[in-house]
Amino acid sequence: MPADEGSFNRAGIKLAEREFHDQIYSRSLVEHFPSTPSEFKEIFQRVHLTRFSDGGWSYWGDARADAFRLLGDVAGKKVLDFGCGAGHAGVYLALEGAQVWGFDFAAAGVERAQQLAQHYGLGERAKFQCMDAEALSYAENFFDIVLGIGVLHHVIKYPGVAENTARILKPGGRALFVETLWDNPLINLARRFSSLEKEAGDAPLTHRAIRKFARPFGGLVLRPRHLLYMLKRMAKLPAFDLQRPLRPRPAWKAIHALDRALLTFAPLRFFCGEVIVELKK
Repeated sequence: MPADEGSFNRAGIKLAEREFHDQIYSRSLVEHFPSTPSEFKEIFQRVHLTRFSDGGWSYWGDARADAFRLLGDVAGKKVLDFGCGAGHAGVYLALEGAQVWGFDFAAAGVERAQQLAQHYGLGERAKFQCMDAEALSYAENFFDIVLGIGVLHHVIKYPGVAENTARILKPGGRALFVETLWDNPLINLARRFSSLEKEAGDAPLTHRAIRKFARPFGGLVLRPRHLLYMLKRMAKLPAFDLQRPLRPRPAWKAIHALDRALLTFAPLRFFCGEVIVELKK
């Protein structure tokens, strides 16, 4: 394929991805923002940092909670919200004391992130820009932490993203990505009926693809998560009501415990449905 044809195709894919995500973020209205930082943090914790079995408001809270624990104390750290979308993770970390930068290719998402940061008076503590992951403009050796939630499967198909990400990390810095895995054929079969990968530009994320992406970094740790517990996607989510206490799900606690027991047998980890990717410079 001629170089110009490949560039044209890549530009077309990126445009389709941007339009898809712009439509999603455009539905998030400023009037819907929680009124106070404390209310925002509580909602964020219920959605992103509470395990599904503990009553969390999302199917993905388990792996995200584990990833945020790996971040440790972020106060005073320079953090990049990689593929920030509407900026929820970045704003949360800024409220926790981090100095946050964030970027996304979707202009509508960046606009919402900027409005969210302004809404909570974060000023210079949270800065969001529209940017291409292939052409990051941040200085070399700048960030202590890079955090990406559900974004690596969008950008891994583009050349230069890994090198750019490694370049902007400080020596000893870490990049953490929370992702879904595509090495289990049964889980992939279920995804055919529930995901929007064609419209969203998703690339199947496998152990092999992640290891290739990790080559510019000094180290890679993969933390696979969830086998039978992936069936949680069949369960009903609770109403988003802060007035109601979280209601643990005993049956899912039992399934999660069984999962952990099964995954002590290392070969089964290859077939997990989620993973925390930790890259070290």
